[in-house]
This record gives sequence, C-alpha cells and structure tokens, in this order.
Amino acid sequence: MEKGKPEHRIGSMSSDLTLISKIQDDNDQDSLLEIIDRHSGIFHSMVNHFMSHPQNSLDKSQIVGEKDSTIYSAALNYDPDRNTKFSTHLANQTKWKCLNALNKRKKNKEIFIDDEYTYVEPSCDSFIRDINKGEAMCVFEKCLEEEKDERVKKIVDMRYGAGNNRLTPWRHIAQELDMSIQGCINVHNRFINKVKKEGNYV
Repeated sequence: MEKGKPEHRIGSMSSDLTLISKIQDDNDQDSLLEIIDRHSGIFHSMVNHFMSHPQNSLDKSQIVGEKDSTIYSAALNYDPDRNTKFSTHLANQTKWKCLNALNKRKKNKEIFIDDEYTYVEPSCDSFIRDINKGEAMCVFEKCLEEEKDERVKKIVDMRYGAGNNRLTPWRHIAQELDMSIQGCINVHNRFINKVKKEGNYV
C-alpha cells in the first residue's frame, strides 16, 4: 500500500448497487461504511427539513443518533427492481421516520393544521394513523414507489412534505398542478384507499 493512501476505500469506484448487494448478501462492513459515507448528507438534509422546529430538537437528536442504523436498514430493504435510486429510497425512508416521530410525540393530538380548515379531514386522519405503524409505513412507501400516476406522488409530497407540521392547502396544490381542488382530493383519497386495501387496513 502506498504511503498516505486510505487503508480501504473499496467503494470509491463501486456503484451503490454493488455495495448494497455486498451488504445484503455478505453483511460487508466496508461496503456499509462506504454507503453511510456517501449518503449521510441526504439523511441530514431530510432530518433538518422535517425536524427544523425548536420543539422537535429532542426527537431530531434521537433520529440523528440513529443515522447509521437507518442507512443500514434502508440498504437491507432496498429493491433495485423498483427502478428507484438508493438516494431516493433513503430520502423516503428518512422522511417517513421523521413524520412517524412527529406523530408519536403528538399521540392523539392533531399534528397537522390546515390553513383552510382547523381540523384534520377523515382521510388524512386515517393516513396519519396508519403510517404510525412500521408495517403500514412500508406498505405506504411501496405503493407510492410503484404508483404510475405521477400526480399522486406530487400531491402526497406537496400535501404532507411542508416540514412545518402543516398541511399544504388543497387550493395551492390545485393551482400548482393545474387541477381542480376536488380533483386533487379524489386522486389523494383514491391512493390512500389503495394503501389501506394493500395493507388490509379496511
């Protein structure tokens, strides 16, 4: 080994897929370290986005402390056949980990406040309650990744991805997507019902 070179950077020229395959098949620690090194930035970006409020500092610290295990878990359950990049997969895993933490802390309180309405509509309430379960959260993510209607992904991300404990108003989503408010709600509820059916929650 030449002087001054790192002892192991096995993943420097390896693809994420190659490294993940080694993690899944052989529990290869060098590959895991490389994946963690590559994608820690994405993890921190998602946590900072969704847990930015000062009142979430304790939950944020706990999630940050679980960075390595979160990336490891994402690598283990990553399925390349879904044609989703690992970075996107990890971002989704981290996103729902944050939302799940917020939901648990609030317990039975309304964790989202709609700008237009002061209550959580029934479909959203069911959605939030369901993703609080680890299994249901996996079902939700699987359905979202496999969804062919691009409007669904945009609507879900806009509706729940504000990162400040607020639902994005339907009128804003409708304007952004050039759809009617009722049309957006129908697409949203159709997907939520699909998730419930897929996970046998109906």
